[in-house]
Amino acid sequence: MYRNGEFSLFKIAGVPYLLPFGQGIANHKRGVRINDTGIYLWELLKEDLSEEEILSRFTARYGNSGAEPSELEADLSQFLQMLRRYGIVVNKSQEVSNGSGNCLTISEACAAPAASPRREAAPQVSPCTFDIPCPDRHSLRIGGLTLMLRGPQSVFSPEFNAFEIPAASHVHQTVTVTEQIPPPPHDGRMLLQDKELIVWESDLQYVFHFPAAPGIRQARLTKDGRDACYYCCPPYTDAFRQDLFHAIRLSFLYLAQLHHMAVLHSASLLYRDRAWLFSGHSGAGKSTHTNLWRELYHVPLLNGDLNLLSIEDGLPIVHGLPWCGTSGISDTASHPLGGILLVKKASENHCVSLSDDKARLLVSQRLISPSWTETLLRKNLDFAEALAPHILIRRLYCTKNRDAAETAKKAIDDYLL
Repeated sequence: MYRNGEFSLFKIAGVPYLLPFGQGIANHKRGVRINDTGIYLWELLKEDLSEEEILSRFTARYGNSGAEPSELEADLSQFLQMLRRYGIVVNKSQEVSNGSGNCLTISEACAAPAASPRREAAPQVSPCTFDIPCPDRHSLRIGGLTLMLRGPQSVFSPEFNAFEIPAASHVHQTVTVTEQIPPPPHDGRMLLQDKELIVWESDLQYVFHFPAAPGIRQARLTKDGRDACYYCCPPYTDAFRQDLFHAIRLSFLYLAQLHHMAVLHSASLLYRDRAWLFSGHSGAGKSTHTNLWRELYHVPLLNGDLNLLSIEDGLPIVHGLPWCGTSGISDTASHPLGGILLVKKASENHCVSLSDDKARLLVSQRLISPSWTETLLRKNLDFAEALAPHILIRRLYCTKNRDAAETAKKAIDDYLL
């Protein structure tokens, strides 16, 4: 029995959690809160131990605590059963990915993308050549970050137009779209694979495949975030432009994370000169709720799906994004962030406070910034940790009725007193 490499130990507001990253998140694995005893057992599971060996070490450590051996055995059995249920520990016979390369190589996955991961040494991916000739250039500024899009205007979504600026002297990321065939696949470590995205990494870059976007053969992104290359093939239809629009979002998310910014899945509005974000799973009612605010209080809506966050001189800021889901609601401006209300459907309306660790965890789980590796997930958790003391964070249980907006407004007004 040993650890599943898709999980790691994190502390949130001083509270320990075992949380998934990479393929674990793609597989919708759940994390668990543990205590100091759980940390000790997690450290034991660095080794491949039988349950009997774990029990022996556990009782040797806690045998003088006053608990009966049978109680210790029952506690241990219950803890290990929970870890098994969530896939956090596995038996030696089970195949799981881990941080040292138990995965498909790129060449194998390109040949058979649906194959199951297997144990491999972790070779390296050769750097991509980004010096592709391209006379057509378009500059964007999103949340203070400047992107240069290199490629024919026909491949880019018109949703970028509102963010276009004159040619900039400093560019944070160059995005090149080319019809060239991608370089031959070299071996690298696969981080995650699902029906929409496959991610590999090497020391210098990430390589992406988009199984649901056939017009995009492949994309490559340098780890410094400065260069992204999308290898595409015509025809450049409206469907292709939408696929590329969302694929470019991926390299932007990574760039924003490098610049200590994060993107929250949320609908937003402006009230009392601050942005308020309503975040929840798809179908939770965040768009319905913000529309109630617009109807009742005539407030402007900022974005119907995503919001870019930063902390500047201790002040949380919300920046406009071109990506806004199917809502069509987006804004180019930046505003101070007042708070985040975590929306959940309920039969009656009420707003509740959360413990520090729970608030930070729930906010981090609503971030769509990359969490392909343990390090990237830790960046998201650190961002939520830094953000939380400066804003209102509440759980909003709500219906679709106008009372829901009144409940949220009261919580906000009380906070601003």
